[in-house]
Amino acid sequence: MTLNHRMVWVGTCLLIGGALFTLWLGLFSGVGISRIDFQKVTSGEDPNKAGDTRPILRVAVGAMISPTITKQYYEDLLKWVGDQVGMRTVFTQRKTYAEVNNLLESQCVDLAFVCSGPYVAGHAKFGMEIIAVPVVNGKSEYYSYVLANKDSPIGTLDELRGKRFAFTDPNSNTGCLVPRFLLAQKGETPETFFSETFYTYSHDNSIKAVAEGMADGAAVDSLIWEFIQATEPETVANTKVIRKSSPYGIPPVVVHPALDPVLKAKLKKVLLSLHQDPFALSLIQKLRIERFEEGDDSLYQTVREMEAWIKSSQSGHSL
Repeated sequence: MTLNHRMVWVGTCLLIGGALFTLWLGLFSGVGISRIDFQKVTSGEDPNKAGDTRPILRVAVGAMISPTITKQYYEDLLKWVGDQVGMRTVFTQRKTYAEVNNLLESQCVDLAFVCSGPYVAGHAKFGMEIIAVPVVNGKSEYYSYVLANKDSPIGTLDELRGKRFAFTDPNSNTGCLVPRFLLAQKGETPETFFSETFYTYSHDNSIKAVAEGMADGAAVDSLIWEFIQATEPETVANTKVIRKSSPYGIPPVVVHPALDPVLKAKLKKVLLSLHQDPFALSLIQKLRIERFEEGDDSLYQTVREMEAWIKSSQSGHSL
């Protein structure tokens, strides 16, 4: 082996070793809040490389499920929506909810599927506008599930005191705001209640973190837990729900308020009629969605109330 080859080999080993050490620190350090990037990111790309000259419909999906699964279940649906409005769809996903909000605020995307928490933030900041909401099990609402490992003796939120807890995203309603609110009602914060917390950046990753013992507990979107239970039952088999929250307005489909009114009206019409087309219905049923209906900002008032309550009751604590 030449000297140059040895130097390259040593450098590679150091890089790998440094990456592993950083991951080890993120997983097991008890100081502050660990942040773990469990996922890759799906970048925007034109799926049609055969010279399609139609205008582009840019769509972003918040990372409620990890990118591979999101792309698998959303890509055909979004292509169909684009076809109905005479456009070719470019699908994109970002690691955090905040990044998706930024894409929409800067009008780098036309349409987005976002969580309830980011909707509230985006509506307040730049008037993020709902054009449709999904209906699941006859309702446009969902819950936060607090999970523990199936074999764990932990059966209540109180029994997670001093344990390791997984949040999904800092701006997630069910995966972050709700558990913080539950703790605030006890006069606690994540820093005072848990021994360690970290972010997984998707609900299925939080489920896996509990199932595989990386976390003692987690808070997740009930729709995602039930979706994974139906599609990959082995993934949730080692978890149990120990707390179910009050209902909240379901994650909506949104646009920038300045989006071309004609395109906005077309997209809304297509979304609200998806269930009437057999092929489109088969696509949304893969997501366990029955249909889309018109949404209303008032559905998310309880999210705002939680945020306000936390700020007023724990103004002296770091949130």
